[in-house]
Amino acid sequence: MPRKAQGKCVVFDIGKTHTKASVVGADGFVWAQRRMRTPHFNTPLYRAINVDAIHAWFVTQLRDFGRAFFIDRIIPVTHGATCAFLDEEERLVQPVQDYESIVPAPFAEAYGRIRPYFSETQSPHLPQGLNLGCQIFWHAQRDPAAFARVRWILNYPQYWAWRLSGELSNEVTSMGCHTDLWSPTKGRFSTLAGDQHWADRFPAMRPAWERLSTLRSDIARAAELPPSTQVCVGLHDSNAALAWSLLSPQDRPQALLSTGTWFVAMAPGAPIAPLMPQRDCLANVDIFGTPVACSRFMGGRVYSHFNQGDRAIDEAALRAVMDAEALAMPSFSDCGGPFPTLRGEIRGLGDATPEHRAALGALYLASMSSTCLDLIQSDADLLIEGPLAQNSYLCGLLAALRPGAVLVNDTVSGVTLGAAALAFYGENPPPSVSRRPVKPLLRKALRAYHHLWCSVVDAELTA
Repeated sequence: MPRKAQGKCVVFDIGKTHTKASVVGADGFVWAQRRMRTPHFNTPLYRAINVDAIHAWFVTQLRDFGRAFFIDRIIPVTHGATCAFLDEEERLVQPVQDYESIVPAPFAEAYGRIRPYFSETQSPHLPQGLNLGCQIFWHAQRDPAAFARVRWILNYPQYWAWRLSGELSNEVTSMGCHTDLWSPTKGRFSTLAGDQHWADRFPAMRPAWERLSTLRSDIARAAELPPSTQVCVGLHDSNAALAWSLLSPQDRPQALLSTGTWFVAMAPGAPIAPLMPQRDCLANVDIFGTPVACSRFMGGRVYSHFNQGDRAIDEAALRAVMDAEALAMPSFSDCGGPFPTLRGEIRGLGDATPEHRAALGALYLASMSSTCLDLIQSDADLLIEGPLAQNSYLCGLLAALRPGAVLVNDTVSGVTLGAAALAFYGENPPPSVSRRPVKPLLRKALRAYHHLWCSVVDAELTA
Protein backbone atom coordinates (compact mmCIF):
# COMPACT_ATOMS: atom_id res chain seq x y z
CA MET A 1 0.00 0.00 0.00
CA PRO A 2 1.55 3.36 -0.98
CA ARG A 3 2.36 5.85 1.77
CA LYS A 4 -0.22 8.68 1.90
CA ALA A 5 1.34 12.15 2.03
CA GLN A 6 -1.34 13.83 4.16
CA GLY A 7 -0.85 13.45 7.89
CA LYS A 8 -3.04 10.89 9.62
CA CYS A 9 -4.04 10.33 13.23
CA VAL A 10 -3.85 7.05 15.12
CA VAL A 11 -6.66 6.65 17.64
CA PHE A 12 -5.48 4.33 20.41
CA ASP A 13 -8.67 3.01 22.04
CA ILE A 14 -8.01 0.83 25.10
CA GLY A 15 -11.40 -0.67 25.92
CA LYS A 16 -12.57 -2.95 28.69
CA THR A 17 -12.94 -5.89 26.33
CA HIS A 18 -10.97 -4.95 23.22
CA THR A 19 -8.12 -2.61 22.39
CA LYS A 20 -8.10 -0.94 18.97
CA ALA A 21 -5.73 1.12 16.88
CA SER A 22 -7.25 3.06 13.97
CA VAL A 23 -5.71 5.25 11.28
CA VAL A 24 -8.04 8.19 10.61
CA GLY A 25 -7.66 11.12 8.24
CA ALA A 26 -8.68 14.72 8.86
CA ASP A 27 -11.73 13.99 6.69
CA GLY A 28 -12.92 11.29 9.11
CA PHE A 29 -12.10 8.41 6.78
CA VAL A 30 -10.86 5.32 8.63
CA TRP A 31 -7.98 3.98 6.55
CA ALA A 32 -7.02 1.00 8.68
CA GLN A 33 -7.94 -0.61 11.97
CA ARG A 34 -6.51 -3.39 14.13
CA ARG A 35 -7.75 -4.81 17.39
CA MET A 36 -6.99 -7.39 20.03
CA ARG A 37 -8.62 -8.61 23.20
CA THR A 38 -7.49 -6.48 26.14
CA PRO A 39 -5.06 -8.61 28.19
CA HIS A 40 -5.27 -8.97 31.98
CA PHE A 41 -3.46 -10.87 34.70
CA ASN A 42 -4.06 -11.63 38.37
CA THR A 43 -2.03 -10.13 41.21
CA PRO A 44 -2.35 -11.34 44.82
CA LEU A 45 -4.66 -8.38 45.53
CA TYR A 46 -6.64 -7.72 42.36
CA ARG A 47 -7.03 -8.33 38.66
CA ALA A 48 -4.76 -6.03 36.68
CA ILE A 49 -4.53 -4.75 33.12
CA ASN A 50 -1.45 -5.94 31.25
CA VAL A 51 -0.27 -2.53 30.11
CA ASP A 52 3.10 -3.84 28.95
CA ALA A 53 1.47 -6.30 26.54
CA ILE A 54 -0.83 -3.54 25.27
CA HIS A 55 2.13 -1.22 24.76
CA ALA A 56 4.12 -3.84 22.83
CA TRP A 57 1.12 -4.59 20.62
CA PHE A 58 0.51 -0.90 19.94
CA VAL A 59 4.12 -0.21 18.94
CA THR A 60 3.87 -3.07 16.44
CA GLN A 61 0.70 -1.56 14.98
CA LEU A 62 2.35 1.86 14.75
CA ARG A 63 5.25 0.34 12.83
CA ASP A 64 2.90 -1.37 10.39
CA PHE A 65 0.75 1.74 9.99
CA GLY A 66 3.77 3.98 9.50
CA ARG A 67 4.94 1.91 6.53
CA ALA A 68 1.70 2.71 4.70
CA PHE A 69 0.69 6.13 6.02
CA PHE A 70 2.21 9.37 7.21
CA ILE A 71 1.32 9.24 10.91
CA ASP A 72 1.80 12.64 12.55
CA ARG A 73 -0.34 12.40 15.72
CA ILE A 74 -1.73 9.91 18.24
CA ILE A 75 -4.63 10.32 20.65
CA PRO A 76 -5.49 7.80 23.42
CA VAL A 77 -9.04 7.07 24.58
CA THR A 78 -9.95 4.64 27.35
CA HIS A 79 -12.71 3.59 29.71
CA GLY A 80 -13.10 5.29 33.08
CA ALA A 81 -12.60 4.17 36.70
CA THR A 82 -8.93 3.35 36.09
CA CYS A 83 -5.72 5.07 37.07
CA ALA A 84 -1.97 4.53 37.38
CA PHE A 85 0.25 5.39 40.35
CA LEU A 86 3.69 6.78 39.48
CA ASP A 87 6.52 7.47 41.91
CA GLU A 88 8.90 10.44 41.90
CA GLU A 89 10.99 8.77 39.19
CA GLU A 90 7.80 8.20 37.15
CA ARG A 91 7.78 4.44 37.59
CA LEU A 92 4.64 2.41 38.22
CA VAL A 93 4.19 1.83 41.95
CA GLN A 94 1.85 -1.12 41.34
CA PRO A 95 0.04 -2.77 38.40
CA VAL A 96 -2.91 -0.88 36.91
CA GLN A 97 -6.07 -2.21 38.55
CA ASP A 98 -9.10 -3.48 36.64
CA TYR A 99 -12.18 -1.70 38.02
CA GLU A 100 -14.14 -4.96 38.34
CA SER A 101 -11.82 -6.08 41.13
CA ILE A 102 -13.58 -6.20 44.47
CA VAL A 103 -12.46 -3.71 47.10
CA PRO A 104 -12.40 -5.65 50.42
CA ALA A 105 -15.51 -4.97 52.51
CA PRO A 106 -13.81 -3.24 55.48
CA PHE A 107 -12.17 -0.72 53.15
CA ALA A 108 -15.33 -0.25 51.06
CA GLU A 109 -17.38 0.36 54.20
CA ALA A 110 -14.86 2.83 55.60
CA TYR A 111 -14.79 4.62 52.26
CA GLY A 112 -18.59 4.84 52.27
CA ARG A 113 -18.37 6.87 55.46
CA ILE A 114 -16.15 9.56 53.93
CA ARG A 115 -17.27 9.79 50.29
CA PRO A 116 -18.97 13.07 49.32
CA TYR A 117 -22.67 13.52 48.76
CA PHE A 118 -24.07 13.04 45.28
CA SER A 119 -25.08 16.71 45.22
CA GLU A 120 -21.38 17.62 45.19
CA THR A 121 -19.90 15.04 42.82
CA GLN A 122 -22.92 13.85 40.77
CA SER A 123 -21.29 10.45 41.22
CA PRO A 124 -23.43 7.57 42.52
CA HIS A 125 -22.16 4.96 44.92
CA LEU A 126 -21.04 2.11 42.65
CA PRO A 127 -19.90 -1.48 43.29
CA GLN A 128 -16.41 -2.95 42.90
CA GLY A 129 -13.85 -0.30 41.93
CA LEU A 130 -16.14 1.76 39.72
CA ASN A 131 -15.71 4.80 41.98
CA LEU A 132 -12.06 5.63 41.42
CA GLY A 133 -11.89 7.30 44.81
CA CYS A 134 -12.65 3.95 46.43
CA GLN A 135 -9.71 2.29 44.65
CA ILE A 136 -7.33 5.04 45.75
CA PHE A 137 -8.64 4.93 49.33
CA TRP A 138 -8.13 1.16 49.51
CA HIS A 139 -4.51 1.33 48.46
CA ALA A 140 -3.79 4.36 50.64
CA GLN A 141 -5.19 2.58 53.69
CA ARG A 142 -3.94 -0.96 53.13
CA ASP A 143 -0.29 0.05 52.62
CA PRO A 144 0.42 3.66 53.67
CA ALA A 145 4.16 3.25 53.09
CA ALA A 146 3.67 2.17 49.47
CA PHE A 147 1.10 4.92 48.88
CA ALA A 148 3.51 7.48 50.28
CA ARG A 149 5.69 6.70 47.25
CA VAL A 150 2.90 7.81 44.89
CA ARG A 151 3.83 11.19 43.47
CA TRP A 152 1.45 11.16 40.51
CA ILE A 153 -2.01 9.72 39.94
CA LEU A 154 -2.80 9.51 36.24
CA ASN A 155 -6.23 8.83 34.81
CA TYR A 156 -6.01 5.99 32.33
CA PRO A 157 -6.02 7.99 29.05
CA GLN A 158 -3.32 10.27 30.46
CA TYR A 159 -1.29 7.26 31.60
CA TRP A 160 -1.06 6.27 27.96
CA ALA A 161 -0.35 9.84 26.86
CA TRP A 162 2.51 9.89 29.39
CA ARG A 163 3.78 6.45 28.39
CA LEU A 164 3.91 7.54 24.76
CA SER A 165 5.24 11.08 25.25
CA GLY A 166 6.82 11.30 28.70
CA GLU A 167 4.62 14.29 29.61
CA LEU A 168 2.24 14.35 32.58
CA SER A 169 -1.30 15.67 32.32
CA ASN A 170 -4.84 15.42 33.64
CA GLU A 171 -8.12 15.86 31.73
CA VAL A 172 -11.66 16.66 32.76
CA THR A 173 -13.73 13.90 31.09
CA SER A 174 -11.92 11.16 33.01
CA MET A 175 -11.73 13.24 36.17
CA GLY A 176 -15.51 13.70 36.08
CA CYS A 177 -16.41 10.08 35.29
CA HIS A 178 -18.03 8.79 38.55
CA THR A 179 -14.73 9.16 40.41
CA ASP A 180 -16.07 10.94 43.56
CA LEU A 181 -13.04 13.21 43.05
CA TRP A 182 -14.58 16.00 40.96
CA SER A 183 -17.36 18.52 41.43
CA PRO A 184 -18.91 18.92 37.95
CA THR A 185 -21.00 21.97 38.77
CA LYS A 186 -18.03 23.81 40.32
CA GLY A 187 -15.39 22.56 37.91
CA ARG A 188 -12.88 21.64 40.59
CA PHE A 189 -11.69 18.78 42.77
CA SER A 190 -14.16 17.48 45.35
CA THR A 191 -13.74 17.92 49.08
CA LEU A 192 -12.72 14.24 49.26
CA ALA A 193 -9.77 14.78 46.91
CA GLY A 194 -8.71 17.78 48.97
CA ASP A 195 -9.23 16.29 52.42
CA GLN A 196 -7.32 13.12 51.51
CA HIS A 197 -4.49 15.17 49.94
CA TRP A 198 -4.94 13.46 46.59
CA ALA A 199 -5.67 16.52 44.45
CA ASP A 200 -2.04 17.64 44.37
CA ARG A 201 -0.98 14.21 43.13
CA PHE A 202 -2.85 14.77 39.87
CA PRO A 203 -0.95 16.72 37.17
CA ALA A 204 -2.22 19.98 35.72
CA MET A 205 -5.48 19.88 33.77
CA ARG A 206 -5.12 20.07 29.97
CA PRO A 207 -7.69 19.99 27.13
CA ALA A 208 -8.22 16.58 25.55
CA TRP A 209 -7.16 17.84 22.13
CA GLU A 210 -3.93 19.50 23.26
CA ARG A 211 -0.76 18.03 21.85
CA LEU A 212 1.36 17.27 24.91
CA SER A 213 4.66 16.55 23.24
CA THR A 214 6.26 14.39 20.62
CA LEU A 215 6.53 10.62 20.78
CA ARG A 216 9.30 9.33 23.06
CA SER A 217 12.43 8.86 21.01
CA ASP A 218 12.79 5.15 21.84
CA ILE A 219 9.17 4.48 20.81
CA ALA A 220 9.58 6.54 17.63
CA ARG A 221 12.62 4.44 16.70
CA ALA A 222 10.91 1.15 17.52
CA ALA A 223 7.78 2.16 15.60
CA GLU A 224 9.82 3.67 12.75
CA LEU A 225 7.83 6.90 13.01
CA PRO A 226 9.12 10.46 12.62
CA PRO A 227 10.38 11.93 15.93
CA SER A 228 8.00 14.85 15.30
CA THR A 229 4.92 12.59 15.80
CA GLN A 230 2.64 14.37 18.29
CA VAL A 231 0.80 12.80 21.25
CA CYS A 232 -2.50 14.34 22.41
CA VAL A 233 -3.78 14.39 26.00
CA GLY A 234 -6.68 12.03 25.24
CA LEU A 235 -9.99 11.41 26.98
CA HIS A 236 -12.72 9.10 28.28
CA ASP A 237 -14.23 6.93 25.53
CA SER A 238 -17.95 7.74 25.82
CA ASN A 239 -17.06 11.41 25.92
CA ALA A 240 -15.08 10.98 22.71
CA ALA A 241 -18.27 9.74 21.06
CA LEU A 242 -20.16 12.71 22.49
CA ALA A 243 -17.41 15.10 21.33
CA TRP A 244 -18.30 14.36 17.73
CA SER A 245 -21.75 15.84 18.25
CA LEU A 246 -20.43 18.75 20.31
CA LEU A 247 -17.96 19.67 17.57
CA SER A 248 -20.54 19.24 14.79
CA PRO A 249 -23.49 21.37 15.90
CA GLN A 250 -25.36 21.12 12.62
CA ASP A 251 -28.33 18.72 12.86
CA ARG A 252 -27.09 17.64 16.27
CA PRO A 253 -29.21 15.03 18.06
CA GLN A 254 -30.02 15.96 21.63
CA ALA A 255 -29.14 12.54 23.07
CA LEU A 256 -26.54 9.89 22.43
CA LEU A 257 -26.51 6.16 23.17
CA SER A 258 -22.92 5.00 23.07
CA THR A 259 -22.73 1.21 22.86
CA GLY A 260 -19.93 -1.22 23.66
CA THR A 261 -19.21 -3.17 26.81
CA TRP A 262 -21.22 -0.40 28.45
CA PHE A 263 -24.33 1.27 27.05
CA VAL A 264 -24.15 4.93 28.10
CA ALA A 265 -27.14 7.22 27.51
CA MET A 266 -26.07 10.88 27.45
CA ALA A 267 -28.31 13.95 27.20
CA PRO A 268 -26.41 17.24 26.82
CA GLY A 269 -28.52 20.11 28.09
CA ALA A 270 -30.85 17.94 30.15
CA PRO A 271 -31.22 18.97 33.83
CA ILE A 272 -28.97 17.19 36.29
CA ALA A 273 -30.94 18.09 39.41
CA PRO A 274 -33.50 15.24 38.97
CA LEU A 275 -30.83 12.54 38.51
CA MET A 276 -31.33 9.54 40.79
CA PRO A 277 -28.04 8.08 42.04
CA GLN A 278 -29.75 4.91 43.30
CA ARG A 279 -30.60 4.13 39.66
CA ASP A 280 -26.99 4.61 38.48
CA CYS A 281 -27.73 8.03 37.02
CA LEU A 282 -24.88 10.49 37.11
CA ALA A 283 -23.42 13.58 35.52
CA ASN A 284 -20.35 12.92 33.44
CA VAL A 285 -18.35 15.90 32.20
CA ASP A 286 -17.87 16.75 28.52
CA ILE A 287 -14.67 17.95 26.84
CA PHE A 288 -15.47 21.55 27.74
CA GLY A 289 -16.11 20.75 31.42
CA THR A 290 -19.92 20.91 31.23
CA PRO A 291 -21.95 18.38 33.25
CA VAL A 292 -23.94 15.93 31.11
CA ALA A 293 -26.86 13.85 32.43
CA CYS A 294 -26.07 10.13 31.95
CA SER A 295 -27.48 6.71 32.71
CA ARG A 296 -25.90 3.41 31.83
CA PHE A 297 -25.78 -0.36 32.08
CA MET A 298 -23.40 -3.11 30.96
CA GLY A 299 -25.23 -3.85 27.72
CA GLY A 300 -22.60 -5.27 25.40
CA ARG A 301 -21.33 -7.90 27.77
CA VAL A 302 -24.85 -8.97 28.78
CA TYR A 303 -25.91 -9.24 25.14
CA SER A 304 -22.97 -11.55 24.42
CA HIS A 305 -24.37 -13.96 27.02
CA PHE A 306 -27.75 -14.00 25.30
CA ASN A 307 -26.36 -14.15 21.80
CA GLN A 308 -23.34 -16.41 21.91
CA GLY A 309 -21.81 -16.72 18.49
CA ASP A 310 -23.32 -13.39 17.41
CA ARG A 311 -26.27 -14.96 15.61
CA ALA A 312 -28.43 -12.87 13.32
CA ILE A 313 -31.80 -11.87 14.79
CA ASP A 314 -34.93 -12.45 12.76
CA GLU A 315 -38.38 -10.94 13.04
CA ALA A 316 -40.08 -14.29 13.50
CA ALA A 317 -38.04 -15.02 16.63
CA LEU A 318 -38.80 -11.56 18.01
CA ARG A 319 -42.52 -12.06 17.48
CA ALA A 320 -42.41 -15.53 19.04
CA VAL A 321 -40.68 -14.24 22.17
CA MET A 322 -43.13 -11.35 22.52
CA ASP A 323 -46.15 -13.56 21.89
CA ALA A 324 -44.94 -15.94 24.60
CA GLU A 325 -44.45 -12.96 26.95
CA ALA A 326 -40.98 -14.28 27.75
CA LEU A 327 -39.05 -11.76 29.81
CA ALA A 328 -35.42 -11.10 30.65
CA MET A 329 -35.54 -9.48 34.06
CA PRO A 330 -32.69 -7.16 35.08
CA SER A 331 -29.94 -7.18 36.01
CA PHE A 332 -27.40 -9.59 34.53
CA SER A 333 -24.38 -7.67 35.80
CA ASP A 334 -23.00 -6.68 39.20
CA CYS A 335 -21.68 -3.40 37.79
CA GLY A 336 -24.58 -1.08 38.61
CA GLY A 337 -27.23 -0.09 36.10
CA PRO A 338 -30.77 1.25 36.63
CA PHE A 339 -31.89 -1.82 38.63
CA PRO A 340 -28.96 -2.62 40.95
CA THR A 341 -31.13 -4.41 43.53
CA LEU A 342 -32.58 -6.94 41.07
CA ARG A 343 -30.93 -10.13 39.86
CA GLY A 344 -31.15 -11.25 36.25
CA GLU A 345 -33.64 -13.95 35.42
CA ILE A 346 -35.20 -15.36 32.25
CA ARG A 347 -38.90 -16.12 32.52
CA GLY A 348 -41.24 -17.89 30.13
CA LEU A 349 -38.78 -18.77 27.38
CA GLY A 350 -40.02 -22.27 26.75
CA ASP A 351 -38.39 -22.62 23.33
CA ALA A 352 -34.87 -21.59 24.38
CA THR A 353 -33.21 -22.00 20.99
CA PRO A 354 -30.16 -19.83 20.24
CA GLU A 355 -32.33 -17.74 17.91
CA HIS A 356 -34.94 -17.11 20.60
CA ARG A 357 -32.28 -16.29 23.20
CA ALA A 358 -30.73 -13.77 20.80
CA ALA A 359 -34.16 -12.22 20.20
CA LEU A 360 -34.82 -12.03 23.95
CA GLY A 361 -31.44 -10.35 24.43
CA ALA A 362 -32.27 -7.71 21.82
CA LEU A 363 -35.64 -7.03 23.49
CA TYR A 364 -33.87 -6.71 26.83
CA LEU A 365 -31.34 -4.24 25.45
CA ALA A 366 -34.10 -2.15 23.86
CA SER A 367 -36.11 -1.98 27.10
CA MET A 368 -33.07 -1.23 29.25
CA SER A 369 -31.79 1.43 26.84
CA SER A 370 -35.17 3.11 26.68
CA THR A 371 -35.36 3.05 30.47
CA CYS A 372 -31.96 4.74 30.72
CA LEU A 373 -33.08 7.48 28.33
CA ASP A 374 -36.27 7.99 30.34
CA LEU A 375 -34.25 8.28 33.55
CA ILE A 376 -32.30 11.23 32.15
CA GLN A 377 -35.52 12.80 30.83
CA SER A 378 -34.54 12.55 27.20
CA ASP A 379 -37.47 12.44 24.78
CA ALA A 380 -35.66 14.09 21.89
CA ASP A 381 -33.86 12.78 18.83
CA LEU A 382 -31.33 10.05 19.57
CA LEU A 383 -28.07 9.07 17.91
CA ILE A 384 -26.86 5.48 18.43
CA GLU A 385 -23.14 4.82 17.98
CA GLY A 386 -20.78 1.93 18.54
CA PRO A 387 -20.88 -1.77 17.66
CA LEU A 388 -24.59 -2.26 18.36
CA ALA A 389 -25.43 0.62 16.02
CA GLN A 390 -24.76 -1.88 13.23
CA ASN A 391 -27.49 -4.19 14.56
CA SER A 392 -30.50 -3.07 12.53
CA TYR A 393 -32.96 -5.08 14.63
CA LEU A 394 -31.80 -3.60 17.91
CA CYS A 395 -31.87 -0.08 16.48
CA GLY A 396 -35.33 -0.66 15.01
CA LEU A 397 -36.64 -1.94 18.34
CA LEU A 398 -35.30 1.08 20.19
CA ALA A 399 -36.73 3.42 17.54
CA ALA A 400 -40.14 1.83 18.15
CA LEU A 401 -39.94 2.79 21.83
CA ARG A 402 -38.64 6.35 21.56
CA PRO A 403 -40.80 9.46 20.97
CA GLY A 404 -38.23 11.24 18.79
CA ALA A 405 -36.28 10.25 15.71
CA VAL A 406 -33.52 7.67 16.05
CA LEU A 407 -30.40 7.93 13.89
CA VAL A 408 -27.26 5.85 13.45
CA ASN A 409 -23.81 6.78 12.21
CA ASP A 410 -22.76 5.17 8.96
CA THR A 411 -19.60 4.11 10.73
CA VAL A 412 -18.75 1.58 13.40
CA SER A 413 -17.40 3.87 16.12
CA GLY A 414 -18.28 7.38 17.15
CA VAL A 415 -15.50 7.02 19.73
CA THR A 416 -12.92 6.68 16.95
CA LEU A 417 -14.36 9.55 14.91
CA GLY A 418 -14.76 11.83 17.91
CA ALA A 419 -11.22 11.22 19.12
CA ALA A 420 -9.82 11.83 15.64
CA ALA A 421 -11.83 15.05 15.32
CA LEU A 422 -10.26 16.23 18.59
CA ALA A 423 -6.79 15.32 17.36
CA PHE A 424 -7.36 17.68 14.40
CA TYR A 425 -9.27 20.26 16.47
CA GLY A 426 -8.36 23.82 15.50
CA GLU A 427 -6.88 22.74 12.17
CA ASN A 428 -9.81 21.22 10.33
CA PRO A 429 -13.56 21.53 10.82
CA PRO A 430 -15.12 18.21 11.83
CA PRO A 431 -16.08 16.38 8.64
CA SER A 432 -19.73 15.68 8.06
CA VAL A 433 -20.84 12.11 8.63
CA SER A 434 -23.88 10.50 7.07
CA ARG A 435 -26.51 9.62 9.66
CA ARG A 436 -29.29 7.28 8.68
CA PRO A 437 -32.76 7.47 10.19
CA VAL A 438 -33.88 4.18 11.73
CA LYS A 439 -37.25 2.76 10.82
CA PRO A 440 -39.21 1.59 13.89
CA LEU A 441 -39.66 -2.18 14.04
CA LEU A 442 -42.81 -3.93 15.33
CA ARG A 443 -43.89 -0.74 17.09
CA LYS A 444 -47.34 -1.76 18.32
CA ALA A 445 -46.31 -5.20 19.54
CA LEU A 446 -43.09 -3.92 21.08
CA ARG A 447 -44.74 -1.11 23.01
CA ALA A 448 -47.21 -3.59 24.51
CA TYR A 449 -44.33 -5.92 25.36
CA HIS A 450 -42.28 -3.09 26.88
CA HIS A 451 -45.28 -2.03 28.99
CA LEU A 452 -45.52 -5.61 30.30
CA TRP A 453 -41.77 -5.69 31.03
CA CYS A 454 -41.93 -2.38 32.90
CA SER A 455 -44.96 -3.52 34.92
CA VAL A 456 -43.26 -6.72 36.04
CA VAL A 457 -39.98 -4.92 36.82
CA ASP A 458 -41.84 -2.25 38.84
CA ALA A 459 -43.63 -4.96 40.78
CA GLU A 460 -40.28 -6.57 41.60
CA LEU A 461 -38.88 -3.25 42.77
CA THR A 462 -41.77 -2.63 45.15
CA ALA A 463 -42.08 -6.23 46.43
